[in-house]
Amino acid sequence: MPDTSSNLPACVMIIRHGEKLGDASTDADGGPDLSQRGSARAMALPQLFAPAGSTSYACALSAGDKQTVAGAYSEVDVASANPRFPTPGFLLATQASKHSNRPVETITPVSAVLNLDVDEKHADKDYAAVAQDILTKSKYVGQTVLICWHHGNIPNLATALGVADPPPWPGSVFDRVWVITWPGGSISLANEPQGLLYGDSST
Repeated sequence: MPDTSSNLPACVMIIRHGEKLGDASTDADGGPDLSQRGSARAMALPQLFAPAGSTSYACALSAGDKQTVAGAYSEVDVASANPRFPTPGFLLATQASKHSNRPVETITPVSAVLNLDVDEKHADKDYAAVAQDILTKSKYVGQTVLICWHHGNIPNLATALGVADPPPWPGSVFDRVWVITWPGGSISLANEPQGLLYGDSST
């Protein structure tokens, strides 16, 4: 059961969108969509958050040009283990722009598996408004929230949520989950690995 003893959420988790087109090591931008690896990450994300026994989804893939990949989801019955992270009750993502729809693309498989809408009304620069909503709106009290954002403003978003001096999020990193909780009323940030794809960090 969620902790409703305070006016705060139980947990806020922040992830970056999946890998993008172009050279991630130089933070180059090759277009608004996910790369093949980014698409694979998006499709693997539900296993981190979906409760055991929930309906899973399979995706039939077709490769496009410029490293892109397309997929169609269909329900499949597969056994699932308990997730490593809390199951969110709310999903938020950066609003799509001409430069990037990657946060929405990344969180869409989680949305499909959990049957949750994605709140994508806030632009990347509006992280303070996102934090304000989460910290003040009653619907978030005692709940778990998953946010998918752009890495440049993830530390700013964490600061707006009350984290003091969050670490930077490097441009080459896509495989972390920041878990923010308020044990005993004091804020805590845990920087956890996703461990979803070959080459991901294990620590």
